[in-house]
Amino acid sequence: MLSFDLSPFVRRPRQERSRAALSTIMAAAADVLARKGHDGFSMTEIAEAAGMAVANIYRRFESKDSIVQALALYNFQRLEEQIVAAMVGRRFASAGDVVAELAAIMTTVSDRNEALFRVLSTYPTPSAEYRDMLLAHRRRLVSYYKDAVSGFLKPLPEPQLDMVIGISYYIVASAVISKSRGDDPTMLMISWADLAQEVSRAATAYLQQSC
Repeated sequence: MLSFDLSPFVRRPRQERSRAALSTIMAAAADVLARKGHDGFSMTEIAEAAGMAVANIYRRFESKDSIVQALALYNFQRLEEQIVAAMVGRRFASAGDVVAELAAIMTTVSDRNEALFRVLSTYPTPSAEYRDMLLAHRRRLVSYYKDAVSGFLKPLPEPQLDMVIGISYYIVASAVISKSRGDDPTMLMISWADLAQEVSRAATAYLQQSC
């Protein structure tokens, strides 16, 4: 089960009431970040939204950047949990079904958290530690996808198979990230449900042509 108090970006609480306070802080931070974006996001704003003193925020976080990174990591971990639950050990009927499931999960999660994800995906200067953790998270997602889809593909040398599967994954993921960022007019015009269908078709067609 996911918990903010296990995040490397949080000073770990030692008491149950401290854990409850941490959950309140993170809910307030997510709300402020989604409503006010980068410019309106401050420790003072978070404290006001959480109904506590600013000093209580600093007891748990070094800076607002630590809060953003904790929020982002938590949401990536939630996405990973959903992909594991939906894909690991499941028997799919075709490669297209695997791609469609991946696209459906990513777009549904992004749709539900659109305002927050827009800020998280464009927040400047994450730490090297955060970038390393994000890359590890992405590698795991690709590995779950590979395990689910590779049985439907023609035998290929492992490096080529990894490349094909990786590109098909990023056809889906990059489109979702692009729409989340909100800086592509084409992506702004399409609904999340329609995006899921379009990227599923594109990634499936790529797999069929490449294998």
